[in-house]
Amino acid sequence: MKKNYLLMIAFSVSVTTASVAQVASSPEVPRNYKPQVKELLPMPGALTDEMIFPALGRYEYADSEGEVVQVTVTRDNENKGVIWINGMPQGKFKADLKASPATYKIPVQKTLQNELKEEVTEEHAAAGDAVETAHSKARYSGKSLNEGTVIFDSASNKLYVNIGARFNEEDPAAVFPEIAEIDDTEVAAMTTDSSEVMATAKHADKKDKKNKIAEKGANYILAKVVDLAAAPAVKR
Repeated sequence: MKKNYLLMIAFSVSVTTASVAQVASSPEVPRNYKPQVKELLPMPGALTDEMIFPALGRYEYADSEGEVVQVTVTRDNENKGVIWINGMPQGKFKADLKASPATYKIPVQKTLQNELKEEVTEEHAAAGDAVETAHSKARYSGKSLNEGTVIFDSASNKLYVNIGARFNEEDPAAVFPEIAEIDDTEVAAMTTDSSEVMATAKHADKKDKKNKIAEKGANYILAKVVDLAAAPAVKR
C-alpha cells in the first residue's frame, strides 16, 4: 500500500514538472507589443476618358497626295456614347457607340465644317479634356454622309474608319480587309495539319466576302498620335 502511494506521488511530480517545462518554453509576449501594420498598395489613379473610351485622341493619316492630315476624336458632352470626328475630308461628323470599348456606327447625317487646328486647340485648353458639344450654331458643310463604321484597334493603336458601307451588325470589322487579314493569320496559326486545308478554304471564302463588302465606301486607317509628355516614364 505504501509502495503504491509512493508511486502515485512520483507520477504526479513528473507530470507537474513536464507541464511547467512546456509553459516555460513558450516565448513571452511583451505587454507593450504592437503588431506591425501591413503596408497597403497605393491607390490606382483615376480613370481618364481615353482609358474608358480608347478611340478618343489625335490621329494622323496620309491622303492621296501624300500630305499628312490631322484628325481629332472627341467625346460628346451630353452623350458619352457619341464621338465627334474632326478633320476628315467629308467634314466633321459623329458616330454612335455600338459595342465596347471602341466599335462605333456612323449614322446618316449632314456633316459639319471641320474646325481649324487653332480652334480645336483653344477649345481643348479651355475645357481641359476631350469633350465636344453639338450646339445650335453649328456650321453645316452641306455634305450628306452615308452609314459607316469606326473601330479602334488597341493592338496596333490605329483607328479604322469606313464611310459609305452599311454597318454590319453581326461583324462590324468585316468591312476592313486589314483587320480580316489579322484574324485569318491568327486562326491559321492555331490550325493543325488535319484541319489546315479546311480552315484555309473557309477563311478564303470569308475573306472574299469581306473584300466584296470593303469595295463599298471608302476606308481610312488613322495612326494614333501618342503624347510623349503624358506617357509614363520607363524605369531602367
